[in-house]
Amino acid sequence: MAIVWSKGIPDVFLTFTYNPNWQEIVVELEPNQIAFDRLDLVTRVFQMKGTTLLKGVAKIGWFTKFIGNIWIKKYQK
Repeated sequence: MAIVWSKGIPDVFLTFTYNPNWQEIVVELEPNQIAFDRLDLVTRVFQMKGTTLLKGVAKIGWFTKFIGNIWIKKYQK
């Protein structure tokens, strides 16, 4: 609430979810493995793609005005 009070009401809320069929994950799996078996790989790829998304929003300017961001990660089974 302190951020909303100081910066104003947010205009955009993005949710980013991993896809177990991302090419970066699938090519690294051994035969008979699924993405859930390699959580280290999934986490690394998710971080890489999330950073790219954030760069697109903040630095490239996909939106006209960028004040800041809050990054919250949730791991669920």
